[in-house]
Amino acid sequence: MSIQTSDKSFTLFNQTFQEHYHSTTDGALQETLHKHIFPSFAYFKNKPKLRILDICFGLGYNTLCAIKYAKIYGIGALEIHSPEMDSSLLESLKNFNYPRELNQEIFTPLIKNHFYKDKNVEVFLHLGNAREILADFKAQQESPFDIVFQDAFSPNKNPLLWTYEYFKTLFLLTQKDCLVTTYSQNSAMLYSAFLAGFKPFKLTQKHTRNSILLRKLESTPSLELENILAITPLNLSHKIATNKNLKGLYDSSFSP
Repeated sequence: MSIQTSDKSFTLFNQTFQEHYHSTTDGALQETLHKHIFPSFAYFKNKPKLRILDICFGLGYNTLCAIKYAKIYGIGALEIHSPEMDSSLLESLKNFNYPRELNQEIFTPLIKNHFYKDKNVEVFLHLGNAREILADFKAQQESPFDIVFQDAFSPNKNPLLWTYEYFKTLFLLTQKDCLVTTYSQNSAMLYSAFLAGFKPFKLTQKHTRNSILLRKLESTPSLELENILAITPLNLSHKIATNKNLKGLYDSSFSP
């Protein structure tokens, strides 16, 4: 059953993970725009092409909004890859109550062929376990991604998509000058991402709760990013040194 969120857009509740697909407080559309689309597209404004990894497809808000706003930000073309484990969910999305401004025409070819293409957009839907799909990307030496929408269910509910090993895979699959966006501010997750080579920034929000951006430690100085977005670097080294109880998330803690 559809659930109306605070901005009047709708989401669903996932019975497997016992979480909503979006924050009902921030609003499904507002969360998508302010935590993922606006910050990443502002940073890569006017880029001829962006390769995006959307973890995971879910209700498709991230992909639909990326397609809508690419032209507004002067982005020439999009290539979006999105894992999704719940194949039964996809068929229902054709009748889901989306905001009017989002184009739902992509669902028919995505459901039928797991692929959508128009003049400037390609969307690849990868059904199955996200970790296994990313391992295939790595083995096939796919071209690196510019943006990762890290939008899986929370570290408490779906920890294997937030571990050190997971972020290490993202590190290998992304450009040197990449941007990872996420709603989660979980300390153990941030520690795991930091150990994998990412530097975290807090993005202060007016329309939603604050969120996190991740960049590679080896990338260009953070001042460039700070000049574009209202962000604050998080001093993970200090937090680790002063909090001896802080631990990262590791695959070995959650494997069967």
